[in-house]
Amino acid sequence: MILALARRHRVAALLLVALAAAFATRAWFFGDPVIQIDEEFYLMTGDRLLHGAIPYVDIWDRKPVGIFLLYAGIRLLGGEGIYQYQVVATLFAAATAFLISLMALRFSNGRGAALAGAAYLLWLLLFDGAGGQTPVFYNLFVAAAGALVMHAVVEETSHRRVFDFGAGAMLLIGIALQVKYSALFEGIFFGLALMWKARRTGASYAAIAGYALTWVGLALLPTIAAIAWYARIGHLDAFLYANFESIFQRGKWPVRDLAERIGSIVGLSLPLLLCAYVEWRSPDRGRARDLSDPRRFALGWLAASIVGLLLFGTYFTHYFLPVLAPLTLCCAALLGDRRAAVAFSTASGERRISLAMFLAITGLALGALIIPKRLKNRGHDPEVRAVASVIKANLHGCMLVFDGEPILYLLTQACLPTSRVFPNHLNDGVEANAVGLDPKAEVRRIMLSGRADIVVGSDRPDPGYNAGSLAIVRSALAADYRPIFKIKIGSRERIVYKRVERNGYPRDAAEAAAQRATDHRTIS
Repeated sequence: MILALARRHRVAALLLVALAAAFATRAWFFGDPVIQIDEEFYLMTGDRLLHGAIPYVDIWDRKPVGIFLLYAGIRLLGGEGIYQYQVVATLFAAATAFLISLMALRFSNGRGAALAGAAYLLWLLLFDGAGGQTPVFYNLFVAAAGALVMHAVVEETSHRRVFDFGAGAMLLIGIALQVKYSALFEGIFFGLALMWKARRTGASYAAIAGYALTWVGLALLPTIAAIAWYARIGHLDAFLYANFESIFQRGKWPVRDLAERIGSIVGLSLPLLLCAYVEWRSPDRGRARDLSDPRRFALGWLAASIVGLLLFGTYFTHYFLPVLAPLTLCCAALLGDRRAAVAFSTASGERRISLAMFLAITGLALGALIIPKRLKNRGHDPEVRAVASVIKANLHGCMLVFDGEPILYLLTQACLPTSRVFPNHLNDGVEANAVGLDPKAEVRRIMLSGRADIVVGSDRPDPGYNAGSLAIVRSALAADYRPIFKIKIGSRERIVYKRVERNGYPRDAAEAAAQRATDHRTIS
C-alpha cells in the first residue's frame, strides 16, 4: 500500500515537472505569429478547412492531412488561433516529456526520469520546436506507442498480450503517420521488436505472421481512411501526388548547404549524443543483451529514428525533432547517476561537474546563442500586425504572399488567388518541378488575372530562389502595381504592393513584360 502510494506520488510529481518545465521553456513564445513558417501555414490551412477548403485541391502541400485536421480542431477553440495552437503544442510537448519520464523509470531513478523529460523540452527549443512543428505533435503518439511496445518486450507476458499491446501501438503509429510520414521508421522498429517478443513468448511463425499483418493493417488504417475519402470525392490523384509522388520530384540542395545543416544538427545535439554514446558503451554486467533490457530497447529506437533522419536527406534543423524522444530517454540512466560527471582541465587542475549540470549549462548556453538570433531573423508580432493592418485597409480582392509570412492570410482573411499559397512552392527553385504545376505559368496566371489585388514581396530573395517566377512577378509589379507599405521583418524588408489601373496599360503591358521575362529565363 505504501509502495503503491509512493509510486503514484512519483508519477504525479513527474507530470507536474513536465508541465512546469514545458510552460517555463515555451510560454515566452506565446502570441508570436512567426515562430516558424511551417506552422503559420498549418494554422492558416486549418482555418480554411473550417470554411470548406480541401487540402491538396484548394490548398496544396505534401504534408499528411492529419496535421491540417489537427490545426482545424485547434481553430475550434476560438480566438485568433495563435495563442491557442501554441498552448496546445505546449501540452503535447509536456505529455511527451511525461511519457519519456515514465519509460525512463524502468531503468533509472526519479531524478534521471525527470531530467530526461526536461532535457527533451529544452532541446525542442534548440531544434526549432518552440511552436507547433509537426514532430511536437506526433512525438506524443510515437512516444505512447513506444511505451506500449517497451512494456510488451520488457515484461513477462503471453504472446496474446504482446498482440494486444502491439495493436494499440500500431494504431498510434498510424495516427502519427497522418501527421508526418517520417514516423514510419520508428513504426518499423516497433513492429520488429514486437515480432521478436512474440517469438520469445512461444508464438508460432504462422501466428507471428498473422500478428504482423494485423499490426501493419492498423498502422495503415488512418492513411487508408484518408485515401478512401479522397477517392470518394473524386480527388484521389491529387492526394496521391501530394503525399507520395511529389517528394521524389524535388530538386537537390547544394552539398554545401547540406553539410552546414548536418554540422548544425551535430553541434546542437552533441551533448545528448555523447551521453547516449556513453550509455551504449557502458558495461553490460548483470544486464540482458537484447530488447528485454529497456536500455537496449531505447537505443534501438534511437537508431531507428536516426535512420529516418538520414534517409530523408534534407537535414533541416527541425527534422531532428523526432530523434529527441528516444535520445533523451537514452540519457536517463546517466542523468540519474549522481556519480556521472564530466571532467575538464583548468589551470588549477582537473574539475568535475555532474552530467545533469553539464547538460543544463550546454543546453541553456546553446539556447542563448541561437534562439534570439533565430527570432530576430524571423521578425516579431508588431511588424507582422502592421503589415496585416495595411493590407486589410487596402484590400479589394485576393492577396498573394509571394515572399513573406503565410500567417498574413489568416490575419487578413484575404481570399486565395492560387492553391499554391505556401510561398516556397512558387518562389523556390528546389520546388519548381515538385508542386504539380509549372510555378512560372502559375505566377503569370495570378499576376495577369487581376485577382491578386495585393502582393507581398521582399527587398531581396532567399538563396536558391526560382529566377523565372521572380522575374515574372517583378515585371508585373513594375507594370501594374505600386508599393504602399514597407517594413523590416526579421532580416529582410517586406513590401506591400497594391494593384492600380492605368487606362488600358496594365493588362497588355504587364503581359508583355511577363512574357519577355519568361522567354529570357527559358532561353538562358
